[in-house]
Amino acid sequence: MRHGRAKSTRRTLQFYRLNAPHLKPPYKLLLDGTFLVTSIRNKVPLYERFPKTLQQEAHTCYVTRSTLAELEKLSTSAAAAADSDETNNFFAQARQYGLDECEIIENDKIPTAASNTNTKHAKAIREFSDASRDIFHLATEGGNNRQAYFVATQDDALADALRATPYVPLFRIGRAVLLLESPSSASRSYTGNLERKKLVSAGGNMTEEERKMVKDVNKKDNKKRKERMKEEQKKLEKRSRDEFGGGVNTRRKKKAKGPNPLSCKKKG
Repeated sequence: MRHGRAKSTRRTLQFYRLNAPHLKPPYKLLLDGTFLVTSIRNKVPLYERFPKTLQQEAHTCYVTRSTLAELEKLSTSAAAAADSDETNNFFAQARQYGLDECEIIENDKIPTAASNTNTKHAKAIREFSDASRDIFHLATEGGNNRQAYFVATQDDALADALRATPYVPLFRIGRAVLLLESPSSASRSYTGNLERKKLVSAGGNMTEEERKMVKDVNKKDNKKRKERMKEEQKKLEKRSRDEFGGGVNTRRKKKAKGPNPLSCKKKG
C-alpha cells in the first residue's frame, strides 16, 4: 500500500474510532455481488488486502443470502446465453468465495423497511435489486449503521444512498486496488452537530434539571449586571452634578460677550 493511501486509511479509521465507537474491531465487512465479481475479474486477493487496509485488525466478511442467489442466477444466465467460460467463471467464483470465506446472513435476519428509520432514499431503494436492498437495510438500521458494517460495493446507486447515512464506511476497488473511502459529508456533518451539542450541554452529561439551574443562574447574573451598570451610571451623574452643576453630558454655556472694540466705529 502506497504511503499516501495508507495515511488516508489510518485517518479514516481513526475518525470512526473516535466518533463512532460501535465501529470497532473485530470489523464486520458486508460484501455485495458487484464487489466480489470485480475482485475476481481484477484478481484482487481480498484475504491479503483487507488485513493490510484495516491495519491488521481482526475482521469477518459477511454476505447476504440474496447476494448468493443473485450471483447464482447471473452465473446460470451467462451459461445459458453461451457466454465464454471466463465470464461465467467470474460469477461462479464470486459465489464460491461468498460460500467459503464469508458468514451468510439469512433473509430472516434482514431488517424490514418499516423498522428502518432512514426514509430519505425510500424511492431509490425500490429500484434496487433484492441483494442491494438487503444491504441497504442492514447498513442503515437505526439511522447511523447500528450494526457497524463496512460495506464493500461497486454499485454507484447503492453507494450514493449509503453515503447519505452517517457512519457507513465504504470499500471499493479502483484499478485493481482496494480502497477505503474517506468519511462522507453526512458522517462529518453528524459528528459536527454532536460536538456542538456537547459544548452546549457540558459534554452531554447534564440533566434537564441541571440545564434549568444553569439557565436560572445566567438569568440572575444578567439581572445583577444590569443593576450594577445602572448604579454606576447614577454615581457618575451625581459626581458630574457636584463638579459641574449638571448631568454627565452637561456643558457650561458661554456667556454673551460685548462686541470686539476693534471692529466698532469710533465715535465722533
